[in-house]
Amino acid sequence: MTTSEEPDVWIDISRKLRNGIPTWPGDRPFRLETRRDGGIVLSWFSTTCHIGTHVDAPLHMEGEGATVDEIPLGRFLGPAEVVVVAGAPRRIRRENLPAGWQPQARRVLFATGTQPAGVSRIHSDLSGISSDLVAFLADHGVILVGIDTPSVDPFDSEDFEAHHALAGRGITWIEGLNLEGVSPGQYELVALPMGLTGTEAAPVRAILRKK
Repeated sequence: MTTSEEPDVWIDISRKLRNGIPTWPGDRPFRLETRRDGGIVLSWFSTTCHIGTHVDAPLHMEGEGATVDEIPLGRFLGPAEVVVVAGAPRRIRRENLPAGWQPQARRVLFATGTQPAGVSRIHSDLSGISSDLVAFLADHGVILVGIDTPSVDPFDSEDFEAHHALAGRGITWIEGLNLEGVSPGQYELVALPMGLTGTEAAPVRAILRKK
């Protein structure tokens, strides 16, 4: 059991849900309200399921795909690798990664730095990933991909190349991570989605522990 004197070895890589958190244009913004009734405090919120750090289920892009509650929980727990992409392009390809890089864990998290924490809007020049990179990751046994942008596809994407490629290869993906200040390397990941039933997405609380 952790006491107040013990250091917290877990790194929170989630984006805090708050009024004003950037939302994809046209989507329902996050709204939190609180009231006091005598000595009792009551709060409620409404939002899109694609808010902050969240998982997309295959249903999001594939009409008959699995929902969030149908994704095996084991995918969200276990060894993970953080990869920093220097000068991240519009779509990350193998040549944008460190020379000779191959996945060292079945969960890979890409830090692009193209959607900083604390900004008031979603940047139009955010980085996504390419379908070729998805195929490479799948061929090396990767089961989960995470990225520090609100989408695995670029902001102006119309074909949603990465979404379809990930769903097609059976890879789970988490968008909107906060990897600022996180060093590349090997970690333990816990990134459980909210227990929503029948939805195409759900907010996630994601944490890392250095191995």
